Amino acid sequence: MKSWCGFKHPCAASSVYATWREQIKAYIIARLLDPGRLNESQVDSIVSFARSLSPVKERIELIKSQHHPDDVGEFIRHLKILVKDSAKKLQTSNERQKAGRDLCGDVVEPPGKYYQYLFR
Repeated sequence: MKSWCGFKHPCAASSVYATWREQIKAYIIARLLDPGRLNESQVDSIVSFARSLSPVKERIELIKSQHHPDDVGEFIRHLKILVKDSAKKLQTSNERQKAGRDLCGDVVEPPGKYYQYLFR
């Protein structure tokens, strides 16, 4: 899929791909989107943003000019999969950070009424 979207060496984690993915994550965070619960319009918004970034933008132009223009639809399908994958990885990262804070003894939620009743 990465090669479809213009990232060379699809199996390797290139710096170009890593930068692109960080930009996608930053967009999700800036828009205050919940990466674990993206609806279709939110995914479409992220895909539109992702299309404007390099090297994806150049890849779309290449497909339009040197290949069949209908292939852009297939390209967008692959891009959507990469965007959803990035969102899942961001969600996993957020959950790990939250779990790490929980282990350090930080109070995440106030104690419930039952807890307060037991320790009066």
